[in-house]
Parts: sequence; C-alpha cells; structure tokens
Amino acid sequence: MGPTPSLLEALSVARGSSLVILLSGHPDPDSIGSALAHQSICHHAGVNATIAHVHPVSRLENRALLKLLGVQLLRIESTQDLAPFRYLSLVDTCTAEPTIPLPEGLELVSIVDHHLGTPAEASFKDIRPGVGSTATIYASYFEAGLIPFGGSRDDSKVATALLAGIRADTDDYFLATPDDFRAAAYLRPFGDAGVIRRLGRRVVGSASMDVLGRALTDLEIVRDFALAGVGVVAPGDRDAIGEAADYILRREDIDTVLVFGIVGERVDGSLRTVSPSIDPAHFLEVAFGRDLNGKPYGGGRADKGGFQVPLGVLGDAVGDSGLWELVRRVVRARVGRVVSGLSR
Repeated sequence: MGPTPSLLEALSVARGSSLVILLSGHPDPDSIGSALAHQSICHHAGVNATIAHVHPVSRLENRALLKLLGVQLLRIESTQDLAPFRYLSLVDTCTAEPTIPLPEGLELVSIVDHHLGTPAEASFKDIRPGVGSTATIYASYFEAGLIPFGGSRDDSKVATALLAGIRADTDDYFLATPDDFRAAAYLRPFGDAGVIRRLGRRVVGSASMDVLGRALTDLEIVRDFALAGVGVVAPGDRDAIGEAADYILRREDIDTVLVFGIVGERVDGSLRTVSPSIDPAHFLEVAFGRDLNGKPYGGGRADKGGFQVPLGVLGDAVGDSGLWELVRRVVRARVGRVVSGLSR
C-alpha cells in the first residue's frame, strides 16, 4: 500500500465533476464551518461541491449562522436527491448519514473528523480525536498553506463559520486544546467581527425551555448519574435534547447525564459527561448495541455522545398514548446495563 494521498490529491479524481458534502445529523456550527472550508478547498481543486443535509437545522443560533453568512444548504429527502452527484465527502463524521441509503456509484473521496469511531473506506482520511472540533483541522490546513486563504470575502465567511464551530464544540473554549486555541488565533483576523459579535448572543427558544422543563420533571439521579426522558420532540427541535443535557450537567452532584426522547421515527438521546472514567461511545454501545450491519446505534467523543435507535415495530405495537411509556421503560432497562440502581 502506498502513502496516503493529500486532500488535494484525493479530490483530484473529482475535478470537473460534482461532489456532495453530506452532513450527518442536524447541522451544527462545526459541521457547517467544516463543510464551507471543504467546499472552498474543492473549488480550488476544480471540483463542483455542494453542501447538503438530511435532518433540519434545528437550533436557533445555527439557523442564525446560516442567515448571517448567507449560506444555502441543499436539503436531501430521498436517495434520488443524491443521484446528480458522482463523489462524496464527509466532514465532522466518519460514517455517512444512516437515514438515507446512498446511491450505487457514489464514491466516498474523503473523511475529516474529530470524533472517535470506525471510519468508512475513503481515499483520504484525517481523524483527530485529540482536538476539540473538526473546524480546528480545517484551520490547520489553511495555516499550512494547503490553498491560498484570507484574502477574499468568501474566505472571511469560511473563517467566521470555522470560529463558530470551534467555539461551539469546545463549549466556549472551556474544553479547548492548544490546537483549538491556535486555530482560533489564526482564523480571528480573517473573520467578520460584526457577525461574530451577533453570534455571541445566545438565544434559548421556547421549545428548548419546554423540553428542559420535561427533563427536570422526569429526572432520576443514581449516585453521580442522571437520566431524564422528555417524551415526543418535534424533529426541528431535536437539539433541545442536547441543550437539556448540557444544562443538567451543571448540577453539582452529578458528572454524567443522559436525556432522551422520541424524534420522528426514532428514539434520540444525548449523553454528557465530565467523568474521566466514562467513554461515551463505549457507554452507549454497551447500553444500546449495534444494528444489523454491525454499526453502533450510538457514538461520541471524550465528553459527549448521542444515540439514535429506530422505533421499528414499537411504533406500531401500541397507540400514541402508550408508546412513550414503552420507550421510556426500554431505554431505562438498556441504560441499566451500565448504571445499576435505576428504577424501571
């Protein structure tokens, strides 16, 4: 096996053709910023790159980021929507979005990510779980001179989005590594100061408040672990589950929290931890296992993780009134594999 090609070399196979940067899950600042950076690199390489997503942009500040930067994303609703593309790149994830089957012939060219996981096969892979964000990795490409950067309005847009990605995924730099700080320092002169200031105002939506209220009502604490169910959550409000987990983690007597609910046709949950002994990806795999293709239902990095389990036959087994109680019991039983002492 020869040496791994550089990102530009890997993208050269798509020169003159169409490539899709397919975001996984609900787009957040890190995935959006990384996608914009990757799109810029693609354009430099002569590749026509489109940023696409399957799940809606659900958080208010993420929608504000797109609006302030004037960024348009392509919404993918079926496999057919991916038919125009010949090549695929993944950013901020090492596996393709599982809810949409990829069309035959769509070639995966590159993966750039900072999460732990088992990556798909691609010509170029750069996975650095030791940094706080994927945006940090792209900033390092620009700083190293992969392509000319910093002299245009489009570069300012990319830099601003990357700064937002680093900030979001490092919890306002509280979890930042030296590489993250270096990346932010490099990007800051190129970013749009006005947009950065406006993004600094955090807004909490009414749906997030409602989900948090339900989480606090359902909260169960076992030693230093907290578990909460929030019932049915609209797909557009899915990120409220993670926001509730972030808030509950601030309670002084816990170091790990898992919040879950029903989102569309799946059970969706977020795990947060400050415990050095808990690996979120391992925790979630032990609790929820793997699908028929051997892929874990959950994954994560050092301090946070998430899981999505299709409702499947559960959705048809009972009426709406009983579905949540059934899901609640099943999830508690599964989490009980890892945390003893939970009520059933």
